[in-house]
Amino acid sequence: MGGRTVWPMTLISAFAVAAVFAGLPAFADGSAESVVLEPLEAVDAEFDSVKVGMPDGDGWFIRGQKIESTEGVLVEPATAAEWWDGTVLRLPPQSAAMHAIDLPFRQGNRLMVSLNARVADGEAGDGRVLAQLVGIHQPMNRMISGRVQPVDGTWKRFFFPLEVSAGWPVEAEPRLQILNGGEASLLIDKVAVARIVTDDPAFVSLFNGTDLTGWTGNTKGYGVEDGAIRTYPDRAGGNLYTEQEYDDFVFRFAFRLPPGANNGIAVRAPLTGDAAYQGMEIQVLENSHPKYAGLQPWQFHGSVYGIAPALRGYQAMPGEWNHEEIRVEGRKLRVVLNGKVINEVDLDEAMRNGTLSGREHPGAARLSGHLGFCGHGDVVQFKDLRLRPLSGTSGTTGR
Repeated sequence: MGGRTVWPMTLISAFAVAAVFAGLPAFADGSAESVVLEPLEAVDAEFDSVKVGMPDGDGWFIRGQKIESTEGVLVEPATAAEWWDGTVLRLPPQSAAMHAIDLPFRQGNRLMVSLNARVADGEAGDGRVLAQLVGIHQPMNRMISGRVQPVDGTWKRFFFPLEVSAGWPVEAEPRLQILNGGEASLLIDKVAVARIVTDDPAFVSLFNGTDLTGWTGNTKGYGVEDGAIRTYPDRAGGNLYTEQEYDDFVFRFAFRLPPGANNGIAVRAPLTGDAAYQGMEIQVLENSHPKYAGLQPWQFHGSVYGIAPALRGYQAMPGEWNHEEIRVEGRKLRVVLNGKVINEVDLDEAMRNGTLSGREHPGAARLSGHLGFCGHGDVVQFKDLRLRPLSGTSGTTGR
């Protein structure tokens, strides 16, 4: 990076400013505005290796006034696997982790940066984390910052909306920077970057926000509350389905789970039988609850039940809204959670040598069917339900 001007760590801390939030869709706050997080595989989600200094290639770099080597910065904490895989980064106080982003950014572009963090074991003092977009550019740098968020000793997922404001240099070299502005060391893992976009006009709403018009099945066990479809397991159990059938589609929605809640998204399912076997079920599960520690990988959130496991650790905290997209096209299926691709599978390849559950899943061969919610006795909320058909037509039963 010869000749480039770089802020010292003290100046980065002093001049970090609040993000420009005007026009950004609120995240995880129950707002009525739909949120679309388009995944950008712009950074390494995991910390497999870390170097010291400014990014001059792929991977993560760590820097700070007191950092001279990477000794001790990659650790394996003794905690629930929901929030980490393998090694995580131990980020000392007043230091930063940086990653080059090979993407063009223009004024008005909106990003969502998310990550898992907690205060490291045995560390005293407050924890504070901040995500920034730093443009390395002469004669001076530009920074766009999220809101500083406090961190305690339990794993949580944090979200930082960023908007590229006026004055961002077109020729700037963008870097994602994760800053520890507290007094305690932080553990950081599973960093994701997504672009905040809007639905294209081909998306249609599946829910009018007031009643279950257009839905069938167990309507007694579901209802509408505060503009969201929710389960009422004390009244009845079972599944709720769209009246219409679909073959290939993109389905976007938001969901909110209390601790330990369980549900599912029925895909290409008939109106009778177990949707997980007669159709397919994409798991909806609050993974971090201790009662799920012994589940099989294909049972966790975002997995195609019994067939294809999903990545873990990208879910918002219990009680917060998550934003998900399920794309089903032919024999391909993809799940995006909060701006991260957590499952991408070719169904034929996944079942070539049998299913992971060891059971037959005849419904995975269906080419169309109903979309729905699979109730499992817990309170769950869904909102912002919208779908874009990919084939241009709805399906017919049993194809």
